[in-house]
Amino acid sequence: MKITYTENFSSNFGSRKTFKKMFDKCAYSGEGFAPYDTRTIEHIIPVVKGGGNEYSNYLVVRRSWNMDRSDQSLDEFIKANPQVKENIVAAVNSKEGQIIEGINWADEVKKTLLKEIGYDIFKQ
Repeated sequence: MKITYTENFSSNFGSRKTFKKMFDKCAYSGEGFAPYDTRTIEHIIPVVKGGGNEYSNYLVVRRSWNMDRSDQSLDEFIKANPQVKENIVAAVNSKEGQIIEGINWADEVKKTLLKEIGYDIFKQ
């Protein structure tokens, strides 16, 4: 099923808040968000390492996972937390076909993940 979001998604706070609500599970833990959980934008490629503020560089995770990863590479983080790999795959695949700002979010995130990690986590 293809879903298109017609809201004006830009990197401002309001649209990021809307983007975070699209996800019902943390991309790192795979667990559903409880009402009290703080959903955060996680940069696949950390900003301090050249990552940008575009939706193709975003995952949605619990604050605690975001803080645990900090600015380490995603490959390092996956090696330390192997379950994260399959949870990211499930999170991205769950949004397959969703169009945000004219891009297929899942397809673009897959490209960003390949760039950051150096291998395709979707081929197992």
